[in-house]
Amino acid sequence: MEEINEEIVAVIEAAIYAAFGQYAKNFRIKSIKRADSNMPEWRKAGLYSQMR
Repeated sequence: MEEINEEIVAVIEAAIYAAFGQYAKNFRIKSIKRADSNMPEWRKAGLYSQMR
């Protein structure tokens, strides 16, 4: 299995903290896995917004 570069992990972590602001302190990243999906990003975003 391919390891994820430390710099990529740092960028993902920064994006989570930027998105959740003050609530980010309650998050802990346990693992990061590559998602296997053929679904377009716009569709994923639409589904996600409906689940909120």
